Amino acid sequence: MASKSKFQLFLFGIGMVLASLYVYKKRKIFKKRKQLKSVEDYENHAREKLPRFTYALISHGFGDIATVEENMAAFQRYSLRKRLFNDFPDLSITMQNNHVDLPIGIGPSTYKSWLWRDGDLCVSRAAGFLNICEIVPMLSDHSLEQIIEANASADVLKWFQIFICGDGYHETLVRRAESAGYQGIVVASGGYGYEDDFQESDWKLAITSIVDKLTALRLGNFNQMNPATAFHKHKIRPTVWKDVARLKSLTNLPIILMDIVTPEEAETAIEYGAQGIIVSNEGGKTVDSLQGTLEILPEIIAAVGNKLEVYVSGGVRSGCDVMKALALGAKACFVGRPVLYGLCYQGEEGVVQVFTLLKNELAKCMTSTGCTSIADIGSSHVVRSAPYDDDDV
Repeated sequence: MASKSKFQLFLFGIGMVLASLYVYKKRKIFKKRKQLKSVEDYENHAREKLPRFTYALISHGFGDIATVEENMAAFQRYSLRKRLFNDFPDLSITMQNNHVDLPIGIGPSTYKSWLWRDGDLCVSRAAGFLNICEIVPMLSDHSLEQIIEANASADVLKWFQIFICGDGYHETLVRRAESAGYQGIVVASGGYGYEDDFQESDWKLAITSIVDKLTALRLGNFNQMNPATAFHKHKIRPTVWKDVARLKSLTNLPIILMDIVTPEEAETAIEYGAQGIIVSNEGGKTVDSLQGTLEILPEIIAAVGNKLEVYVSGGVRSGCDVMKALALGAKACFVGRPVLYGLCYQGEEGVVQVFTLLKNELAKCMTSTGCTSIADIGSSHVVRSAPYDDDDV
């Protein structure tokens, strides 16, 4: 009798294991989501899924969001010029002498943990899988060491973004980044408080949610302080040119200056020894009514030539947008909001899906315009479109 009970218990255990495996498999199937058709689809999903306040935080901009809209509208003023009978293109490039598989990188967005658990690590792993450049934000939830260690390969190109701290704490972070294996330092122009990420009307969305989230958020590079405490303790301030000179003396890593918006600033960046600049208006989050970054790009390229690498950020929503930016002289593009929309959709896999979408669109544009490598892309592949009159539509 005892033998029969043991056998029944054994069968029960086997059944439970098989049932658990079945449920796990089904759960994995249901969690796996198909790739959507456009970045706009990923944004629409984020709009529907996220709390209204959280969606506003990652998608909106300053004031009337005119700068955000202008960044995207600038790309629509250019059209591609088609050429036939072409081979499939090679999309790889070098950035600061490092090989990457795409001329599209991940910009330094914050608040990733609000969208997906361990969001910083998910994005880092996605960048490693795709072999693309990622700019890791100073104000990340995880430490810079945790983020770079999330990659299985040590060859993944990672740059570390810094804001200038009045007490010099950013210099400690630069040394940590260099020791951890980062290959570039991206210097942000900002120093504005986290409160500038909110529109004036956003308090109406959920004031208690704002307070709860900001006090709960912990910054991995600031001993788990919340943003308000970190900004106050370390006196984060705007960057000035002497800070760039100081950074050049601290590290041998390439210095890339972010938020450059005029030819004059670009020329000064060369004088101070910067190896790269990112044409950016901070995604329209700090000042309204600025020019779109694509509109500024040709002037800056004309001013600096090949003296440093020029990247562009802001308004990129498709592979065609990337093609237009490269044709106007950019070395590569960085994207921010599309990464967050993909992260919200399905974590690491969602980010990979967004970049796969951008990659396929760029490849199609290159094939259609006769470009078999990124080096082939030039100004002859785009034309500025005349604006339509209402009567012409």
